[in-house]
Amino acid sequence: MRNPFQRIRDFFRQPAMIGEPPSERSIWHDPKAHARDFAERYAEPMNYHVENRMTELGIDPARIGVGDAAHGIRHAAFMPHETDGGGNTPDGRLNLDSGILNPDLFKRLGPEASVAYAKARLRDRMDAGIAHEFEELKGGGRHEYAFEHAPETELPIRHEARELARKIRDGERRRARSPIPPGAPSPRG
Repeated sequence: MRNPFQRIRDFFRQPAMIGEPPSERSIWHDPKAHARDFAERYAEPMNYHVENRMTELGIDPARIGVGDAAHGIRHAAFMPHETDGGGNTPDGRLNLDSGILNPDLFKRLGPEASVAYAKARLRDRMDAGIAHEFEELKGGGRHEYAFEHAPETELPIRHEARELARKIRDGERRRARSPIPPGAPSPRG
């Protein structure tokens, strides 16, 4: 019979874990990819919350959500595979997407807009995104119109969302005044 102390000593000599230690595991270094991954895993509850918030803000239910046959989505107010924050269709339908989860979405607009967006609550990001898409439709699909008018939208968005939309608008104005070097990323992200 083995000494019981040898069994205890052997127990502590065995590896403490299976697989890579946490220090060697991949970490999400790409906020856009992380946001999309999260959005795809939680698409159903995100869709519920976005659709509910649009309804609370008074968006006509016939204008909430779009379909995407290529991704097997018949109808949704939240598109997990898209990454620019939201969209709208020529027939007046609105949606948000995984971009609302990306803290770096407005990094190109300078530190004030970028930091404000990164620190904003998800509800305020959603409100600002909904207001942007709503105003873009009112402006004939013009993105610039949406940036200018989202902070003063008629929708009853939260005060914090209006402030966030103002900071994004100010960042867009500064970006529009500065020359864009050839080969720079598009303004829409």
